[in-house]
This record gives sequence, structure tokens and C-alpha cells, in this order.
Amino acid sequence: MKRAIIIADDSEIIQNIVERALSNQMIVLKASNGKEALDIITNNHEYDIIGMILDLNMPGCDGFTVLDYFKENDLFEKIPVSTISGDDSKGTIDKVFEYKIVDMLNKPFSKTNIQNIVNKMIDFRK
Repeated sequence: MKRAIIIADDSEIIQNIVERALSNQMIVLKASNGKEALDIITNNHEYDIIGMILDLNMPGCDGFTVLDYFKENDLFEKIPVSTISGDDSKGTIDKVFEYKIVDMLNKPFSKTNIQNIVNKMIDFRK
């Protein structure tokens, strides 16, 4: 089974940055909102999803809705999640770490930041 990671972000630019950073290591599955990310997870029979990079602020189904779904369905151990956000306020950071996430990336971030957070998710899953 091929290894894959989900990038859930409404920005195609962010999706493409993540894809370029990881293309040599794994398949990058793109979702433009939380619903698409959850659809990828529930309909996946092809990939070993090693984690998800989740934007908190997306139209429709946002990152917190996905985090709630993961909590209700006990998915954090199966698919580690790291969040990304342009909002680095204490309230947001405190709220996101109430979930069993691996880490949080603040925008803007680098290719190295992405690779480091993916390695943390891989280690978390072991």
C-alpha cells in the first residue's frame, strides 16, 4: 500500500507547497475543506494515510469540525493530525491543543517545517 498524507487547506498555493515538499516521499492527497478531507478518509482503500495537515480556517467544514469528528471517532491514533493556521493567538493555540494533535504550524512556513512535522506524525504513529 502506498503511503499518503492529506493536506486539507482551501488555498491551492498551500496545497502545492506541501505537495512539492513531500512529493519524493509519499502521495499527497488534497482537500479544499474539511468535508473533502473526511471523504478521502472514509472512502480510502488505496493508501496508507500516515497523517493529515489540517488548516483550521476553511469555508464550510473547518478544521475544528474535523478535529471534533476525529475526537468522536477516536481517529487521532490511526491518522495523526497536525494543524496549520495564520491565527497564532493564545486562544486558538490553547483550543487546538485540547485535541490529540501532533503539532501546529503557523503560516508562513517552509519546506523544512513541513518535512519536520510529517516526520513527527510518522513517529507519533509508531
